Amino acid sequence: MRIWFDVDNAPHVLVIKPIAEELTQRGHTVIFTARDRSSTCELLDLYNLDYIKVGGLYRNSTFGKVTGTIRRAFALRKAMKKWHADVSFGHGSRALPLTSAMLKVPSITMYDYEWVNPSLFNRFCSMILLPDVITLERCREAGIDSDKVSFFPGFKENLYLNNVEPDPSIAAELGLKDDKIKVLLRPPATTAHYHNPEAEEILDALLAKLLNNPEVQLIWIPRTPDQNELVGGIHKAEVIIPEKVYPGPQLILTCDVVIGGGGTMTREAAVLGVPSFTFFMGRLGAVDSALHNSNKLQILRNKEEVAIFDSHKTKLSVYSAGYRTISAIVDYILN
Repeated sequence: MRIWFDVDNAPHVLVIKPIAEELTQRGHTVIFTARDRSSTCELLDLYNLDYIKVGGLYRNSTFGKVTGTIRRAFALRKAMKKWHADVSFGHGSRALPLTSAMLKVPSITMYDYEWVNPSLFNRFCSMILLPDVITLERCREAGIDSDKVSFFPGFKENLYLNNVEPDPSIAAELGLKDDKIKVLLRPPATTAHYHNPEAEEILDALLAKLLNNPEVQLIWIPRTPDQNELVGGIHKAEVIIPEKVYPGPQLILTCDVVIGGGGTMTREAAVLGVPSFTFFMGRLGAVDSALHNSNKLQILRNKEEVAIFDSHKTKLSVYSAGYRTISAIVDYILN
């Protein structure tokens, strides 16, 4: 079979990579298209994955996102119409199912936050893959077409985290010190349609606390370049802004604690057993609920909780699903 993967955002590179590798090992042909934003192409380059670059940033408005998605869908059609894919696969890519419908290619989407708008996926995807902690009842509540839903075991992070080893060269390059508290902080996605401004209040409180602690090395991972202004100036803490893209899991393993306004890094840390805190203020998803209920992920719900927040260095137990997760998703693609 000829399988087409579209990578729409940086975290999806690690999700799709092991699936594509397994398909290749089984004798199938794969191809990648990629949207040039949020270090997506840099990560594909880091892992030596060939791809066709199609599209980039959209304007930060609902109209801009809609028109950007439509334009990218037509650009994808132009890029892929002669490749004759048997099936397309994306992790939440919205342009991909539109293009696939134009090209009459069955399209599978996979995602793990059930409260995104599912309209495009319901209409144009042949299958919607979700982690098995999201129930059919939750799917119906979120407006997801339950007739198209299939479930995979574990979390998407299990696709690529089970065999991760620390990389000491990252700590050396960043100048991380053993006698400091190394805090990785990822701000919220302020341009996402599910963003809640309360998260920015919590971020302000976190920065006020962390930047005034001389024992802290703050590894700041912005989503957009303008967010670097939030950590500008002189502080008691040392602020480190990486100058290049590092593999997220290995970067996490260099840190004592990970804090994020939602997204993949807090879940990666939780699965790896690194103390993880989220201050995502959108509607809580089933994956984060499961991690929180099993004491893998802590939730900062307001700026008052930040006042009593403290980090620690205790490693927690690690989830394990590994090849079982990869194999299940590959079988869905092929069947």
